Amino acid sequence: MGSSAARRALAGFDLIGPPLLRSEVTSALHEAVWRRQITEGEADAHREAFTSLAVDIVAPAALYDVAWSIATDLGLAKTYDAEYLALARLSHTRVLTTDARLRRGAARTGLVIDPSELDAR
Repeated sequence: MGSSAARRALAGFDLIGPPLLRSEVTSALHEAVWRRQITEGEADAHREAFTSLAVDIVAPAALYDVAWSIATDLGLAKTYDAEYLALARLSHTRVLTTDARLRRGAARTGLVIDPSELDAR
């Protein structure tokens, strides 16, 4: 799914993310440029597309405690992915991702969906 298709698919949703989301998007795009997988111009377009999604960054008081617990339950060394799962749990929603590793690792939580599941809300 391309950026414009993703924006259209997400248009009817209220989007939220944990505080680290913007840093991770910026870092991933910079890494892709550094690895010469995309051009600087493509990265700029992706950053603009992300900004146009108007994702609300939220950090409930229990975010980091719940992330710690989820990371422990799933056997994760780091809590980065667990922050997304914790926010989903605390917000009674789900994490949308194309990250197959995250889908597999968090499958038993019921908190993760991929873009093909957007209509099944």
